[in-house]
Amino acid sequence: MFKELRIFIAVGALAFLASCNGCNKNKSREKPDVSNIHIDLHWLRFDKDLSDFGNYDFTEWENSMMQKYDGFYNFYVSNFIIGPRPAGDTTNITAEAIRKFLADKYIRTIQDSINSRYKDTKDVEAAMKQMFLYFKYYFPEMDVPDIITINSAYGAGVSPFGRNQLIIGLDMFLGQDNHDYDSAGVYEYLRHKMSREYIPRYVAEAMYDEYYGKGDMRSDETLVEAMVDKGKKMYFLSYVFPDAPDSLILGYTQPQTDWCAKSEYSIWRFFNDKDLLYKENAMDKTRYLGDGPTTSGMPPEAPGTIGNYIGLQIVRKFMKETGSQIPLHELIVKYDAKTIFKKSNYRPSKSNF
Repeated sequence: MFKELRIFIAVGALAFLASCNGCNKNKSREKPDVSNIHIDLHWLRFDKDLSDFGNYDFTEWENSMMQKYDGFYNFYVSNFIIGPRPAGDTTNITAEAIRKFLADKYIRTIQDSINSRYKDTKDVEAAMKQMFLYFKYYFPEMDVPDIITINSAYGAGVSPFGRNQLIIGLDMFLGQDNHDYDSAGVYEYLRHKMSREYIPRYVAEAMYDEYYGKGDMRSDETLVEAMVDKGKKMYFLSYVFPDAPDSLILGYTQPQTDWCAKSEYSIWRFFNDKDLLYKENAMDKTRYLGDGPTTSGMPPEAPGTIGNYIGLQIVRKFMKETGSQIPLHELIVKYDAKTIFKKSNYRPSKSNF
């Protein structure tokens, strides 16, 4: 089926692209007035403060770090700097361990790249604050966490640390042209998402997972239900980033996004023909919802997380079928995947192309 689709696309590509305007579907997203919402965004450069070690009395410096970063300081020192220790070893080696860590050539090289790329972070902070304002508008119960930036030695991207702190490994957002990603073994297909414009998007996703996500996919849900759950998250992201293209929302390249929009009918037919949608197979969920260079069984243009795209289209169709009257908060909290899929009447047709 995908062979015939390629021929069809080759003939009609120019007309299609002109009509869909990049296939971003963001023209009709609402942008609520958030001028009356106040939030305090605390952007804390742990990576820089750690680099200041040695400029002050250690005890005074450490007390200051513990006061500023609460339990995260001890967590970072224990897990990123000291590492596993023999049972019963309580020797105080913190100062010496930090000194060796900061003197390590590999760590210094990464921090130098961070300092170069993130000398000025006003644009990232502004984009993140705008996202949090929209988040707060739709979900008033959300509390804005302190944002803590670190040098993770290419080990961590964005993750919550409790509900009051959120950690960003700035070294994971140095731009896809960062030559050190080769030696670090970072997969090529991930690198387009390792740039500064993706930071607020990953923060929003982490916050969504913390408040409303289900963590790992449940063993008792079908593939299509898992797709819809992912689609709910993508739909949420599209509303806290109302100006963002679908490519950023989904984490695809623009060619991948265009391909999905052109291929929607054949993607859906692929899942139906292989009888995949209503089974609870864990491998299928990983194969079609997990990140990868492409999707098994589909052309190389297909992104790894192809199920996210279909899930988003199902949620959009559900909202259209219900007259777009359901508030975003209610959609996320009250409507389960099975109900959304059933009421969406989602059946893409060839006439979409």
